[in-house]
Amino acid sequence: MVDLAPQAAIQADAAARPSARRYYVLGLLTVVYALNFLDRTIFNVLIEPIKKEFALSDTTMGLLAGFGFVLFYSLLGIPIARVADRLNRRNIVAIAFAFWSAMTFLCGMAQSVASLALARIGVGIGESAGTPASQSMVADLFNKNERPRALGVYAIGTYLGVFLGYFIGGWVNQHYGWRMAFFAAGLPGIALAAVLWLTVSEPKRGAMAETFTPEPIGPTLQFLASQKTFVIVLIGFCLTTYTNYATAAWIPPFLARVHHLSSAEIGTYAGTFKGLCGMAGTLAGGFAVAHISRRDDRWKLWAPAVTSGLAGPVFAVCMLTPDFATMVAALALASFLVGFHLGPIFAIAQTVARPSMRALASAIILLTATCFGQGVGPLAVGMINDALKNDYGANAVRYSLLSAAVTTTLGALLFVWAAQSIRGDIKRAM
Repeated sequence: MVDLAPQAAIQADAAARPSARRYYVLGLLTVVYALNFLDRTIFNVLIEPIKKEFALSDTTMGLLAGFGFVLFYSLLGIPIARVADRLNRRNIVAIAFAFWSAMTFLCGMAQSVASLALARIGVGIGESAGTPASQSMVADLFNKNERPRALGVYAIGTYLGVFLGYFIGGWVNQHYGWRMAFFAAGLPGIALAAVLWLTVSEPKRGAMAETFTPEPIGPTLQFLASQKTFVIVLIGFCLTTYTNYATAAWIPPFLARVHHLSSAEIGTYAGTFKGLCGMAGTLAGGFAVAHISRRDDRWKLWAPAVTSGLAGPVFAVCMLTPDFATMVAALALASFLVGFHLGPIFAIAQTVARPSMRALASAIILLTATCFGQGVGPLAVGMINDALKNDYGANAVRYSLLSAAVTTTLGALLFVWAAQSIRGDIKRAM
């Protein structure tokens, strides 16, 4: 008699491999995304020593933290995403990853503001290619109902990168200087880019959809513009992204100027209570929305609206309280609440777009929001800092950061509005 047990075990193992494989790809792309944010965030914890060495104003530092990075990031992101809707996305992500990591390394070699700005622009060019192609790959590995959870896991890379950027930047700067912090951030990415290239295969395009038909750019943009949910979410995400980037850039100077923390202390407190709590919120948002939205797709936006709306007043408390413990607790809670919406919003971009449009849809929503959030957020807060410093001195930063409490509240209202049209827009995209 033939023993069927080993054969059954082999078949079961073969059936499990695709599932295990897709989670490996998701995990590796999440690490790539984390290093994306490490390389852009580490600059923020180094604002004070760079400002001192080059004798710069807060407005100039806001430009370097924001538009210095985001200019080419936004200009090149959509054309590269369009290429990613047609060519091998694995290759695009791996090459981009290696490039932006090398540019981060070069930031540490800058001998002038101009050379630092050019290196920051290089980081932005590389990172513009990474996320849209990665999200498109994830969307082809997970179906509509799994996608908020999968992209929630992917989105924790945002705050994992923030945590690592603050922590590594703060501690390495204190002991070895700000240049060595850039070197430490850039080198690992070059090695991991090779791992991605060698161990990940390009997923089948449109694997989680019934049909896949490539479409020209004109009809693609026309369709996305006709999706009311996509347009409103795009505007709301711009506002909540302002909150994320304004706080990411100016929380370290806030902790230094108002609460008089050292560089290593800033790395510890900002990394832990903004980075790790934001990561927890992002992970919770992805899993919670994937569960509660199975019966009603409107919860994909209602839940992010609730948490984003609560984040505004909590962050206001964080800025205004004189008590250090209360400030830390409010920072942790606000970071959790703001992080909650990232996975669901990323999933919306993939779900209301047709399979042939996913990389482009992701690029539009991500790059537009990043251009506004990272371009305007750090710069606006820096300009307000300079305008208020004569009257409020070191406390100017706490009042300028209150703008972030306003924008996340407005974003929440737009998510509520977008929920009204989401069910019809999902049907149109199927």
